[in-house]
Amino acid sequence: MNIDNFDSFFPHLTSRNLKKGSFIYEEGQGPSGIYYINHGLVGLYHLAENGKETFLRVFGKNNLLGHRSYFCKEKYHASSQAITNAEITFIPQEDLEIYLGQNPNSLRQILAQVASDLGRSELRMSGRHDKSAGGRIIESIVFLKLHYPDQLWTRKQIADYSGSTFETVTRVLNKLEKDGDIIKNGRDFSIISVESLLEKAGQY
Repeated sequence: MNIDNFDSFFPHLTSRNLKKGSFIYEEGQGPSGIYYINHGLVGLYHLAENGKETFLRVFGKNNLLGHRSYFCKEKYHASSQAITNAEITFIPQEDLEIYLGQNPNSLRQILAQVASDLGRSELRMSGRHDKSAGGRIIESIVFLKLHYPDQLWTRKQIADYSGSTFETVTRVLNKLEKDGDIIKNGRDFSIISVESLLEKAGQY
């Protein structure tokens, strides 16, 4: 989402350039504002008690980050890390409250985004029980490739995002290549037909 009048309302805020792999905030920390992504991709990761890391979400240009925890007044439930080189702007609480007071429509937009994110999250969790690992992997690569086509998605990231394993992702991608559904190019790949690939998701 775009924040109305962002540049004109926050001219005093300084953007921060992040290198790939840099953390923005870590799980368990308390929010004191929200983040706005100017450029690049940021991933949200959760570390379970058993040490397993799960890739939950991906945020791109013009997305807000950390807003759910901020408005819920909760500690961050996951860590955010730059997937690519990125540029972000931190909006501290005092600036944010003034802005939202003067731009109530933006508050409605943010709350609508939170509700939409929650709905997608619930559908993803439901799909982990209702779909096979292969079906989840196919739907995940279609989503990631369509929304962020320039990013090189690793087998581990796809596995985490789909709730699967590295080995299963490798096996599914190899089969999709053999069947002519994708074309591999080094560690990357391209999808031949999104429609036919999604149809195949129900067969796995």
